[in-house]
Amino acid sequence: MSDIQNKIDRITDILRRDDGISGAMHYTEQISWILFLKFLNDFEENKADESILEGKEYEYVIRKDLRWAAWACPKDDNGRLDVKRALTGNDLVEFVNNTFFPYLKGFKNNISDPQSIKYKIGAIFEYLDNRITSGHTLREVLDIIDALDFQSSDELFELSQIYESLLKGMGSDGGNSGEFYTPRAIIKAMVEAVDPKVGETIYDGAVGSAGFLVEAFEYMTTDEKKAKYSASEWEKIQTKTFYGQEKTSLGYVMGMMNMILHGIESPNVYKGNTLTQNIRDYQEKDRHNIILANPPFGGKEKKQIQQNFPVETNATELLFLQHFMKMLKVEGRASIIIPEGVLFQSNSAFRRVKENLFEGYNVHTIVSLPSGVFLPYSGVKTNILFFDRKGSTSKIWYYDVTPPYKLTKNSPILYSHIEQFVELFKNPRKRNNTPFKIDENCNDWTLSIDEIEDFDISAKNPHKVFEVDHIAPEKLISYITENDKEIKKLALELENGILDNEFISLYNKEYEVTFDDLVLSRDLGIVKSASDQSENNDYKYLKMNNIGSDGFLIFNKITKVNAATKEVERYKLEKGDFLFNTRNSYELVGKTAVFDLDELMLFNNNIMRVRFKKDVNPRFINYQFQSSIIQNSLNKIKSGTTSVVAIYYKSLKNLKLICPPKSEQDKLVERFDYLVSRSDSLNELLEKKAKNIQFLRASLLDQSFNGKS
Repeated sequence: MSDIQNKIDRITDILRRDDGISGAMHYTEQISWILFLKFLNDFEENKADESILEGKEYEYVIRKDLRWAAWACPKDDNGRLDVKRALTGNDLVEFVNNTFFPYLKGFKNNISDPQSIKYKIGAIFEYLDNRITSGHTLREVLDIIDALDFQSSDELFELSQIYESLLKGMGSDGGNSGEFYTPRAIIKAMVEAVDPKVGETIYDGAVGSAGFLVEAFEYMTTDEKKAKYSASEWEKIQTKTFYGQEKTSLGYVMGMMNMILHGIESPNVYKGNTLTQNIRDYQEKDRHNIILANPPFGGKEKKQIQQNFPVETNATELLFLQHFMKMLKVEGRASIIIPEGVLFQSNSAFRRVKENLFEGYNVHTIVSLPSGVFLPYSGVKTNILFFDRKGSTSKIWYYDVTPPYKLTKNSPILYSHIEQFVELFKNPRKRNNTPFKIDENCNDWTLSIDEIEDFDISAKNPHKVFEVDHIAPEKLISYITENDKEIKKLALELENGILDNEFISLYNKEYEVTFDDLVLSRDLGIVKSASDQSENNDYKYLKMNNIGSDGFLIFNKITKVNAATKEVERYKLEKGDFLFNTRNSYELVGKTAVFDLDELMLFNNNIMRVRFKKDVNPRFINYQFQSSIIQNSLNKIKSGTTSVVAIYYKSLKNLKLICPPKSEQDKLVERFDYLVSRSDSLNELLEKKAKNIQFLRASLLDQSFNGKS
């Protein structure tokens, strides 16, 4: 592990101890503003040195008494931290909150040029606050970051990669943070396909953590390409290439920081809701050559927003698609991630948008992405839609991305899974230009627009339909044999994990506790009919059936409840809340999950919310509740009728559990996560083997009676 990675890991560990920090979103945000200020300091020092060599005087952005060397880490004559001048404790927090942040926020109001670095600093800090409550914690972090050298290109490059991993961790944290991170493998493939050039503008109307703009910048600035650019071309890349908008404050800050750390000094990215713009007002000068985006989907917009679009709908995915269509220049090209529903739905709004798309644009490529690409924060099936503004649609080339394993949080999509698509995209002559399967390894096909009915352009892979007809028995047997090798390998991994000494030594009489021993507080949720309807405030409402049978929450159906402000405060869920289904059918009562979303959601009065003591990991307890030992114990305390069964706390509180020290719980949760993911993969392989055996039977009969081999 590198020294820089060690420093960042130390910082995250330190911040986790602070009372103001809760989860990856918070500590990534707080690391970001401190890193930014150190970067700005080193950037200005470098500019000042260059000015001296040119016989000029550099005009600093930050005034002298508020520069890094004055407040963050002042040095003595020996270059060590001057403890007499270095603020700490309450003095440091008070200075940052009451003096420094207001000064930085004021830049946006006092500077009229949006392109200036001062304006961009003001725009960033307008939406930032210091969440670190302990000045001693902040002092530790400042001292560590002070040792980073942003004037070293190697160190800056490594730090940009580490920052990417922080953003990924923030996305994997679940909930709304997931919208800020798109897997790098997919972004890389999309950028390579559209092939941006100097002089073209690149736009993302839902910037998030700016993954698309950063990848496009890196694609355009490889050492080989950079060596050929003139000074004016480099200036154009830095100031007149990257454009975008981001609705959320956190996304905007993360995106700006990500771009700056990767070397984009002056991105044209602004905070605001893209959908509030009336797309009828766009002119050619407002449009862009390239659009790359993964816009939010599944949301709803108010009537006032919908009126900005020719086809009014509350589905954000359709509004964004219309926006991107209007933002594309003549001859421009777009690559956008969309949910599967956009492709196959044919109600009035979806049909009209697709009709406009086909007539005014050339939809030439659709990439079907596998399920699980955006886990853990979304299981929605998605596609990449490629279109350009070079005439109408005549035919669509499809590519089906098929990884060799089920995608999970711990087994993500890789670039190698989508590399063949990029190769075929760049070499049209190698594509399958028919709607049929042309060989066993074929993952693509082409449809004429005349073959598409009712505007259903979803990727229905014809190869999978005819698989049995084309595979000989001996080939299927070889597949089954190969499948067995993979199963054996996975089973061995699981066996090694299970036989690990730490794992089998979990049970210890000293660790035995009752459920009640662990509970800090518990309560039941809001009664749907008890709210004051006059307030007319609808909130997402977690019900009993949203707690699945596998220890996870399921969100295929979310209802809403009208709640007053005081009820929201009482019944809103927080990350880490342990949820127990107290009343349901016999099979589902007693099922549990841990709430891990960063969004406002209330819960039903048949769900018991438990907040454990600080030395308890809720996910460890949740895993324990999935075991047959605990489930059998719960079966003994269920009571009620055949249709409605309940578990009451007077019985639950005496349930025997195992609770080792917190550090051991955390370690075991990581181990459980790994073993469960491998178990899921093993199950996938077994299902695949069963299908091949089923195909084998049909193939043997087919060969016998039809002479096929």
